Amino acid sequence: MTKSPAPKKAIPAKTTPAGKKPPTTPAMGTLHKYRLNLEYDGSKLSGWQKQDDAVTIQGTLLAAAAELLEDKGVDIQGCGRTDAGVHALNYTAHLETSNGKIPPAIILKKLNDLLPPAIVVLEVAPCGARFHARHNCIGRSYLYQIAHRKTAFQKKYVWWVKEQLNVKAMADATQILTGMHDFASFAEKQELKKSTKVLVNGIYLYEDEDMLRLRVIGSHFLWKMIRRMAGVLVEVGKGNLTAKDVAGFLESPSTAPSRLTAPPSGLFFEKAFYDQKEFDKFLAAAEKK
Repeated sequence: MTKSPAPKKAIPAKTTPAGKKPPTTPAMGTLHKYRLNLEYDGSKLSGWQKQDDAVTIQGTLLAAAAELLEDKGVDIQGCGRTDAGVHALNYTAHLETSNGKIPPAIILKKLNDLLPPAIVVLEVAPCGARFHARHNCIGRSYLYQIAHRKTAFQKKYVWWVKEQLNVKAMADATQILTGMHDFASFAEKQELKKSTKVLVNGIYLYEDEDMLRLRVIGSHFLWKMIRRMAGVLVEVGKGNLTAKDVAGFLESPSTAPSRLTAPPSGLFFEKAFYDQKEFDKFLAAAEKK
């Protein structure tokens, strides 16, 4: 009969004084996350997404944050991508860093000192570890500005349409585009590999003497989708397209909207939503204007 091996002596676990957390090792890496709200003039920028050979909003922010926080691993993610030349009034992103030593108010001030004039951080606030600017976003709003006249000061922020537009016909066509539809006709080819169904909660037109503003609110949007919607609506306003034509773009794929893509200068990302009550309130206000 063989003897069983003697049990090994237990090694007592390390303890820390009551009320104190064990120290975090570099390998464990405690991460600190902040929610950022931004505005930017996209006129001379190549869109949101970082690119190795172009100046973008995300790339510029990452460089400034890495310098300020002395953290080469800092990460910044946005609520969606905007095209080259597109602007933002209140864009949401999140910043994640291993450096938690700098207060949010100082991060706000120092980031703005490092950033070019075209990019401004409006707010920096701590957020939960699970918060993600894109994944947690339940709704987005965009504005598109169409100028009725030539303007010396707003050329970078409008699309000047010289022809007189039938705004009533355009408003009628917006009703066709509202709701859950397959917007394959308004998508880029590379996006056809995934779902092209989008819920558009509302499309609204506001007009004054000099400007026609288009507000589009929805769950999310395909690349260049809003610019193509604006282009199609303008053609309706000119009398070159009918409501039946617009409905046809939703019923079967067409390349016509891509040929009518409005310029990026008039497009503004307006706001991202993370709270259903706030989103509903915004939609209700948009309808009343």
